[in-house]
Amino acid sequence: MITGKILGEFYVINGTSADASGMVPDMSADIYYEVIRLIDQKLLFLPDHLERLQRSASGSGIPYPGNTQVLENLRLLIRKNAFRDGNIRISLQGSNGNEPVLQCYFIPYFYPDAGMYQTGVKLSIYPYQRPNPGIKKWDDQFRNSVSRYILEQKVYEAALLNPEQQITEGSRSNIFFIDRQGVLSTAPETEVLPGITRKYVLEIARKEQIPVQERIWSLVELNRLVSVFISGTSPKVLPVKQIDNLVFDVAHPLLHLIMERFERVVQENLTRV
Repeated sequence: MITGKILGEFYVINGTSADASGMVPDMSADIYYEVIRLIDQKLLFLPDHLERLQRSASGSGIPYPGNTQVLENLRLLIRKNAFRDGNIRISLQGSNGNEPVLQCYFIPYFYPDAGMYQTGVKLSIYPYQRPNPGIKKWDDQFRNSVSRYILEQKVYEAALLNPEQQITEGSRSNIFFIDRQGVLSTAPETEVLPGITRKYVLEIARKEQIPVQERIWSLVELNRLVSVFISGTSPKVLPVKQIDNLVFDVAHPLLHLIMERFERVVQENLTRV
């Protein structure tokens, strides 16, 4: 992602549209945010994103403007721009006055192509642990550093490694593992950013009676796993063929069952504003 750019002709700030040309978001300030996906002019998992934004802002001293105001900003943004699909950032930060600064704008995105869903993508290990994983707060230094690392390594995503040498999550995704017994596992919610796509993957697993275990895998244990995938706003459910030098099965039947079921969930959770 190119963090200094936005897309479209207009962005919206506190209910007013403004010319987007030359606008560069200030991502160095304390910003609580969500990235929501627009599909055919409908917003994916809208209630979940609003709930998480409110939860992230609580306790920060920045008042949440309310769902109605956020929806009005989103509605205006979509109406003023020509996009049918894309990623929208909802940004909330404090100001000198009583009213928080609420901004909505389209941001650059990269959606995997059909080939990536068939052959999988590569990940590379990146030592980092989120200081407060449950809150979606922008960390400019980390984001710029890990983005450079992903480009240098020529991989799709970075797998974050904590000080105990355990893989917790991706830099912008959650990570799931399937072991030889067909058990699906992912890091506990307390240890990672609780992704919205992650939530629906776990719901699918429960409905399909797939055994689920919340645990963190260490680097030395990865050879006990047969299949890996990541989940997130842009990738949805995306197979991983390799983490550094370790290779995984991208054709595992459980993985493809989850991918198929998730596409149904997407169609059931689109909202037109």
